[in-house]
Amino acid sequence: MMTISVRSVSARNGGSEAVVKVRLSSGDNFEDKVFVLSMQSYAELRVEKGEISEENFDELQRAAEIYSALKRGMNILGYGSCSERNLVLKLRSKGVSRDIAQEAAKLLCERGYINEREDACREAERCLKKHWGARRIEAQLHSKGYSCEAIDAAMDSLVEVDFATLCAELISKRVGKIPEAEGDKRKLFSSLARYGYTPSEIKNAIEKIK
Repeated sequence: MMTISVRSVSARNGGSEAVVKVRLSSGDNFEDKVFVLSMQSYAELRVEKGEISEENFDELQRAAEIYSALKRGMNILGYGSCSERNLVLKLRSKGVSRDIAQEAAKLLCERGYINEREDACREAERCLKKHWGARRIEAQLHSKGYSCEAIDAAMDSLVEVDFATLCAELISKRVGKIPEAEGDKRKLFSSLARYGYTPSEIKNAIEKIK
């Protein structure tokens, strides 16, 4: 029969973290484990020295895994904004299990570390500076993993943008003037479509330049 007992509890990082040392023993065999969790989780779990149940051990282990994922998530966000879905994917790539990654990302959203609406709007603004059309901007937001609500908010923020004028600026920047040869015109049209502009926006842009 296995016995699980908390051997020691100590604080670190200015009292913001609790280090819990646990021993799993069966006869003469034993294994020691060390769990680091937030002081808040430690208080909620009411961890004390002495023997604990398997259920308490599982709760302790899960709390430590979530706390580790939270710290990793905050480190990732320190390098730039990230959607909740993409943060889950990045945590998964670092070996975090799916349910722990999802829980950590959810907590970071609830605590205000991720604001998908604001982040999606900022991403849309960055795309505008690259002279991207609305279609490509929306595709970019989807690829970044933003929620439908955040994408709708970002696209609504672009409602006053004159994409035909933006397209004309892109043409002037890339080729300077409209090519005469039909083949070159088709290539330009295809290129602008890949930038996310609609046929009508492209035609209007060409007229503006002419």
